Amino acid sequence: MYFPCRILFLLILFIDFAEGAAQQLIGLQFSNFNGVHAIYTNPAGLADARFKKHSNVFTTAVMFANDYAKLEMPFSFKQWIFGNVPNEYKNAEGNIDWQTRWIKENINGKPKNLFLGLENRGPAYMNRLGKNGAFAIATRTRSTFQLNQVAEPLIQYGKSLLDSQSVKLSTLTDNRFTLNMNAYQELSFSLARVVYNKKMHYLKIGGSAKYLIGLGSGYIVNNGIEFNAMGGDSVIIQQSDISVGYTGGTVLERFSRGVYRWALPSVSEITGGGLGWDAGFIYEYRPDKMDKITSANRYLYKLSVSLIDMGAITYGKNVNTFRIRNQAPVKIHVDSGFTDAFAHNLDSGICFSRSFAQKNFQYEEGSGKITSSIPSSVVMQLDWNVLKWFYLGINWNQAVISRRKIALRQPSSLIIIPRIENKIVEFSVPLSLYNDYKNVGVGLFTRVGPVFLGTDNLIKSVTGNSYSGLDFYLGISTGLGSKKRKKQD
Repeated sequence: MYFPCRILFLLILFIDFAEGAAQQLIGLQFSNFNGVHAIYTNPAGLADARFKKHSNVFTTAVMFANDYAKLEMPFSFKQWIFGNVPNEYKNAEGNIDWQTRWIKENINGKPKNLFLGLENRGPAYMNRLGKNGAFAIATRTRSTFQLNQVAEPLIQYGKSLLDSQSVKLSTLTDNRFTLNMNAYQELSFSLARVVYNKKMHYLKIGGSAKYLIGLGSGYIVNNGIEFNAMGGDSVIIQQSDISVGYTGGTVLERFSRGVYRWALPSVSEITGGGLGWDAGFIYEYRPDKMDKITSANRYLYKLSVSLIDMGAITYGKNVNTFRIRNQAPVKIHVDSGFTDAFAHNLDSGICFSRSFAQKNFQYEEGSGKITSSIPSSVVMQLDWNVLKWFYLGINWNQAVISRRKIALRQPSSLIIIPRIENKIVEFSVPLSLYNDYKNVGVGLFTRVGPVFLGTDNLIKSVTGNSYSGLDFYLGISTGLGSKKRKKQD
């Protein structure tokens, strides 16, 4: 059986974007032994780090989530990965005989969203400054692709275009959406200090300053388009208002392939820059009895509040921005010139579409600059030391970026994290409401010495036979010397 285009269209949601994603790495971020990684949730955590010195060797994380479709296979993820799929699900050549019925669409009349990101934390180092302070320097690369508020009828029409057997006449009106993609690196410097330490009360503050290196960006803001689909290759656009911006050339192509990983880019590859910052405080309640309960952390309760990823990148090199509108009908025929342009490469297809828009729409050239905000969030954490090595934490991450804004956006979430923790071994099971509180997830995190592995959503990532995304992270970070503390009398 042939592989239908409809299946290909939907599997893009699961496979093609598996190269990139940014997530919270919540198991790692909640650990008292995360060392330099504390800066990514609340830089104040450096001030009381459990190591005199700590460095990150490498950390990589992938996350993908959508609320439109899921893949339900009649065999398990393990069978698929290890090549043990039963023969009844294979074709004559021995390959998996993919079936349309394995794709389950969530048709409920609500707009759909897709989030994809890749995060690579490069070399990072922290060092304590006396008894009450610390500093850190770090590098990080992030790539994100997001579709927000896409109307179901528009998705259905796009699917029908890929499978000519199901093309139907359609009239689409309510289909506003935004598309944002961005790739950037950051170089950061963080400082933290204990500012109050009397009796049972302990307070520390911290902040990070970031230089942001823009690698590639693009956006589409659809403020409203109404059109009639006349078969599989023609569309009559009744009215429209669409803004487009992108960085062209090899940067866009490299960004779309997700190749920016570890190394700093050359000057010719940098298309933008900006500044960012993080700031926060951590309060700990430390009754005397905690000396008898735990040998590593003296608090009974810990409250953390921070503002993370505040700032923006302005792209001004090799940037194209424009706006197209129309009130009178415009007919678009998808001919060989259109398909050949996109078949050549992405930039060629965009240039062809832009030339067509200049001739047939009300065309308005933009400023030639793109300002894209980084994924600003408010993060609040509460941690309770229940028993000697057992903790129960709550993490609330609230995005402060609108879906309609030209920006990266970290979906909001609420997570409960029970964990067992000591210096050598750690294990936690995050229970989450993620994807802006729409989905339920169960994750896992484990650390043995300097090596850690985790997922914010194990069910979605590696178990069962139903998938609506991808989520995992791993890395190696090592500390040099433990912080010694004095027992109270």
